[in-house]
Amino acid sequence: MSKHLYDALASAIYVSAMTANGKEVTTDDQRIRASGLYDPWAEGAYAVGEIRNAQGQTWECFQAHDTATYPDINPDNAAWYTFWRPLHGTSPETARPFAPVQGAHDLYRSGEYMVYTDGQVYKCLSDTNYSPEEYGAAWEVYQPV
Repeated sequence: MSKHLYDALASAIYVSAMTANGKEVTTDDQRIRASGLYDPWAEGAYAVGEIRNAQGQTWECFQAHDTATYPDINPDNAAWYTFWRPLHGTSPETARPFAPVQGAHDLYRSGEYMVYTDGQVYKCLSDTNYSPEEYGAAWEVYQPV
């Protein structure tokens, strides 16, 4: 089974279980767990709140835009961060690759997890816009028990 198909199946099971228990997918962590159901990012028009996957990360559009008018808004360009924010997981299982913080909309909050460039999973200890290299006191390496 391909990784994409596995992720989609695991996400569908997760969302089905949530729905069966009368719950909705509303938090970043829940959206990450359901990420196999979101489309990959592609050029087009996006509304606030739409979710897409790109570069190993799940993103939420927080400023509406159309790439036909603004072609620089893509995951490979710095303009991306002005329109999209990475979702942050609140468990080691939902940790996603570290994304440099651009503003208050994508700040790492205490209790969130990410995978840093050294391949280790880190837990955020205090709200921060810095990486573990820039401000180590805000992070600890996750040690599974």
